[in-house]
Amino acid sequence: MWSGGPPSITTDAYFVKDLAANTITKGTRLGLDNIGFVVAKNPGSNWTSSNFAIGYSRTADLQRKLYVEGEVPGSITRYFSEQANGRIPDELDDFIAYPAYNTGAIFDFDDDNYYETDFDNYDGAVRRSQNISQKGGVNELSLAWAGEYKNDLSMGISIGVPFSTYEEEKTYNESDAGDDIPAFNSLQYSERLTTTGVGFNFKAGFRYRIAQRIRLAGAFHSPTWNKYTDDYSSSMTYSYNDGENKEYSYDSPDGTFEYRITSPWRAIGSLGTTFTAGDLVGFVNADVEYLDYTNASYNGTAYDNSNEEQQWTNLVNNDIQRKLGTATNLRLGGEIGYRNLRLRGGYSWERTAFNADDFYNNKVSFGLGFREDNFFFDLGFRTAFYSEGYNPYVVLDSDLDPLVNIKTTRSRAALTLGFKF
Repeated sequence: MWSGGPPSITTDAYFVKDLAANTITKGTRLGLDNIGFVVAKNPGSNWTSSNFAIGYSRTADLQRKLYVEGEVPGSITRYFSEQANGRIPDELDDFIAYPAYNTGAIFDFDDDNYYETDFDNYDGAVRRSQNISQKGGVNELSLAWAGEYKNDLSMGISIGVPFSTYEEEKTYNESDAGDDIPAFNSLQYSERLTTTGVGFNFKAGFRYRIAQRIRLAGAFHSPTWNKYTDDYSSSMTYSYNDGENKEYSYDSPDGTFEYRITSPWRAIGSLGTTFTAGDLVGFVNADVEYLDYTNASYNGTAYDNSNEEQQWTNLVNNDIQRKLGTATNLRLGGEIGYRNLRLRGGYSWERTAFNADDFYNNKVSFGLGFREDNFFFDLGFRTAFYSEGYNPYVVLDSDLDPLVNIKTTRSRAALTLGFKF
């Protein structure tokens, strides 16, 4: 059995303090979503079926391109200076503070280890933009068994090994075309990140027929225990005028970091019913899913037990407990069949992971299929609507954080073919 389809992505983004700045990014890509092989047996006695399966599926698509622009107060140079304050130049990190110091975006005029910028005496709006390119995904290899007992109870277990790949390039720009900011001309700050990872999880579930046409089901998905490796670098170009135009550039060295992340577990309950009316058959099903995002954890000390990394690990996990919460998601779906034809549809409400968000992301899906004794195919279409906030950088004064509201529509069409032999 295999399945594949192209995603199409539409993204609207704008700085909340400048609603006129917005952009739309679209993309379409053809891919293979999953492939699997199932061995089915009828062991006899009270067990009416026993099935072993191996599969490889794409569980997440991380492709996105985004461009945001606008004019809002503040500058990324404040972020650079806050990362540098309290340290001598030789102590500055290689990827944020030192590139800014080396190119003149920040400077220590008083030699007190507190850094100034060309924006310290300017409180007007600054023109800025950022290009973000993301690609990659998560693919999972799974081994599973499922069986049916006395035609009433079905159960299954699986072991999954997800493989993650992710690449991101971000290029941030500020400019002063109107020559409103003394000394400053322009800056460009680029960040590059490549992440690879592997993990482990397991799933278990059951379905029980409590009446002739009513079925109750439940499932538990364990946390996924992941190991990741980040390879990263940055570069900076800064242009200013102190009587004559000057421009300096700096490329950081390559950095590597290994760490572990544990995702939250989830529990799912389901209730469904089937119906028949002449040649028409079908079902209606409702799922309720519960997640506690505070069960997630970050471990940066697995491969680096320095005090600095211990402090960072504690900070990240404290942020998880403070900013994340629980989510109860609801999914409704149904299918109608007429002889060999099938028609299905579904809708879901899914809450975001953040406590501060008071909205749900929505997904709509529909599809059709055809069944024969030894062959079947399904064509499905799903559209998901997401809202999120994004900060190109964060400073101590939250009023100067350039918050961007991003609304994304992600559509996917998938064709599935299956053969029985």
